[in-house]
Amino acid sequence: MVAQIYEIQYGRLFPAYPKQRLDAEIVARSVPGRSEVTMDMIYEKLTEYSSEEKIRLKAIEEKCEIDNCVPNHPMIDILRWCRQQGKMIVITTDMYLSRNTIQAILSKLDIDYDYLFVSGEEGVTKRTGKLFSAVLRKLNIQPSQMIHIGDDFNNDIAMPRTKGIASLERLVDEKKTIAYIRPKQYKSSLAGNHLLSLLSEYNSQHSTLTVEQRIGYIVLGPLLTDFCQWLHHIKREKKLQKLFFVAREGFLIQKIYETLYPEEIASLVYIRLNKNLLRLPLLSLDNPYDNFMKAKLGRLTYDWKLIFDLLYIQDYDLAKETIRTCLGFSKFERPVFFKDLEAGKFNHILALLFEMQKDKIAEQASLLDEYLKSLGLYEGSIGFVNNSINGNGQAMLTAYSSSRGRAIDILGLQFMKTPSCEKLLKGMCCAWLTESGMPEYAKKKFHSTCLLLEHLMFEPQGTSLYFYKEEDIVKVKCEIPCTEQKDFKKIAAIQQYALQFADDYVHHVALPLNMAGFYGYFNMLAYPLYEDAQLLCNLNDHDADGDKLISDPALPFHHKYLISRRIPFNIAWPEGYFVLKQVSKRGMNLYGTLQKWRCYKSTIKQAIKNNMKL
Repeated sequence: MVAQIYEIQYGRLFPAYPKQRLDAEIVARSVPGRSEVTMDMIYEKLTEYSSEEKIRLKAIEEKCEIDNCVPNHPMIDILRWCRQQGKMIVITTDMYLSRNTIQAILSKLDIDYDYLFVSGEEGVTKRTGKLFSAVLRKLNIQPSQMIHIGDDFNNDIAMPRTKGIASLERLVDEKKTIAYIRPKQYKSSLAGNHLLSLLSEYNSQHSTLTVEQRIGYIVLGPLLTDFCQWLHHIKREKKLQKLFFVAREGFLIQKIYETLYPEEIASLVYIRLNKNLLRLPLLSLDNPYDNFMKAKLGRLTYDWKLIFDLLYIQDYDLAKETIRTCLGFSKFERPVFFKDLEAGKFNHILALLFEMQKDKIAEQASLLDEYLKSLGLYEGSIGFVNNSINGNGQAMLTAYSSSRGRAIDILGLQFMKTPSCEKLLKGMCCAWLTESGMPEYAKKKFHSTCLLLEHLMFEPQGTSLYFYKEEDIVKVKCEIPCTEQKDFKKIAAIQQYALQFADDYVHHVALPLNMAGFYGYFNMLAYPLYEDAQLLCNLNDHDADGDKLISDPALPFHHKYLISRRIPFNIAWPEGYFVLKQVSKRGMNLYGTLQKWRCYKSTIKQAIKNNMKL
């Protein structure tokens, strides 16, 4: 930990430090005439480092000790009971840490005591039994007046007894299983082990966790803390001056980032920007038909009402009558296929609609320009934080700004990206999970369930619709939430616990999680608890197709879903749906195995294809 934190704070890597620190302690303890050492004695033996480096390293080590210590609740209860009985409280410790450091730890844990005996100060240890003799002598008490409680059989149990002091083994918190936490995953790295200790401590403080606690603190908090640490690293590495968090999913991400890095709040911006806000301004540029298609919806069929809505035409009857009169077209009841729109089959109709809305298009373009300028989008290099996978929003924003004669230095910062995204953005994007060493199956599972994650990060507000001006300030009109409003209270609770995790992690030595924060989220996606699946699957999702649930449990279950490549669109999270349908663990394993096999097969095929191109 010390070596990692030194590198973060001072930009210098000391890969040999951990071994050198251990060796220095061995050398210090080998000095004749003293059975215990202090931190200063240990660091005197670190001859490879300058005085300034040793001061920094020692300060970091002491802070790590303070921040990492957590209470053993049963023993604190016993200590307080002893105090209530009027007993004197004496703390003994075989420790090289200074009195100030140990006092800081005890103060942090709210430990009330009368005397503290530190082996490093006394020059004798509990290990040899001599520290107990020093305690009896300095307090002027008899062995029968003292009971010693500790965890080491020799130092804390056997040695006091040789001095006539009664001794007891300390009690410990009962180790409880934490949902979605597989210790073997976490213990494979320092970051994972560190995260596991914090989650275990939180779990031990609660007899049971609510659904919101479990999803927020155990799953979502570590995931977004890990992601925000990556954002911070990229911001520094690429020398980005600002981070723009895109509504609505950027809402919680920004709050987590602010919790981790409060000193950067002035360089963080929340921006409302989506296809609705870009669609009309894009029509003010050349090639309005192409730009209309850039802001398309992800669907194969449209109807004319939806096309009118996309252009903010409110009087449907007037629009239809104008089209009939000017173009002789009247087949408004027929579906409009995307392939026909893309081929330009309806460009003559679109041209008429664009003309009808030319004033609205000019107004929205002007307001967009003013809005972006007011946020400082054109002032230096920025990171564009969003949950995009294909990069369409960033590409449209860049193209629009360029066409308006404004250069924009923008780098997309995303969870994932596709090869087409990389091509579209011309490499101006970085993706946390895509560029990690996580298995392809894990990445695919994250990708396929991104709608679920979005809803957990959303602000309590509807989607952005259009710009308007109020008191000379450009604002964004948002849709009044419909069914999604029912979830605001649950989402707020989950977000509160996620933020609590981030705050706890900052005060528990904020080591880089290095993807360890992803484990719990992935484990929940693959094997959710029934209660969690019930909350998450029933989250409401509102889009252009209307209202639906994330994974509607009312949809009939068919066993073919376990082996099929195609699952109904309304089941965005199959595993959660399967759990609610009480699919057996064997069935869940079958589904997971087939998914992994298909993913690996696809990956191998793509690798062969790429190799053939080379």
